[in-house]
Amino acid sequence: MSKYTTTSILFLIILFALILQVQYDGITGLVLIIPVLIYLTLLIAGSVLISFNFYFKSLCEIKTDDKIVAITFDDGPHPIITTGLIKVLEKHEVKAAFFCIGNKIAKHRKIIEMIEDKGHLIGNHSFTHHRWFDLFTSNKMLKEITNTSNEIEKVTGKRPSLFRPPYGITNPQLKKAVETSGMISVGWSLRSFDTIHGKEKVMKKLKSRTAPGKIILFHDTNKNIVQIIDEYIIWLKSNGYKIVSLERMFNIQAYENK
Repeated sequence: MSKYTTTSILFLIILFALILQVQYDGITGLVLIIPVLIYLTLLIAGSVLISFNFYFKSLCEIKTDDKIVAITFDDGPHPIITTGLIKVLEKHEVKAAFFCIGNKIAKHRKIIEMIEDKGHLIGNHSFTHHRWFDLFTSNKMLKEITNTSNEIEKVTGKRPSLFRPPYGITNPQLKKAVETSGMISVGWSLRSFDTIHGKEKVMKKLKSRTAPGKIILFHDTNKNIVQIIDEYIIWLKSNGYKIVSLERMFNIQAYENK
């Protein structure tokens, strides 16, 4: 039973009990506002905090004392930035995961081939990454997921098993789409905010919040990301961290037909 289901059941029980008190004990009806506001707050928090696993489970981190982390990128591929990242990752002998937007894949086929050839993982990040994706019906979400997996398979010959929700937003519609697709939802436990802040602020946050078992979110659409990753990997290694793949971290397969 999901946290959403449990919360909804408890909310209905509490609301029903309060309604009875209002009817028979003369309590003011304004008291009903309190559980409603709490419930709505939990729904919103559960939607925007993917690591809360409110509607369904997403892999966001592991509990471990081993100094391992996983590096992931969203919103690519980008013909220049992604290529630069691949070169930096190769220089440091590090593997990462790239969650790609489906409608960019055919336009940048060679970049996808490069990601695959260098041994990085390729995941599904929806077909359009539409700003209103979280308001789509479950069928429309499923179509976006399916179309993106089809595009990845056309290029690599492998069908991805890993899906990252656009913006990290989750809801009951996406739960149904993900379950129908059979994919594994992947979130994060450390968001770099690389698309919002400059290199210095990003690095300061990464250095203060990096911990064993974290999945770190970056974007291969930010012009500063290549320099950030280069510096961050050097810092990780100098502090005893090892960068591992999502497959190794969670003992999962990133592709259906691997």
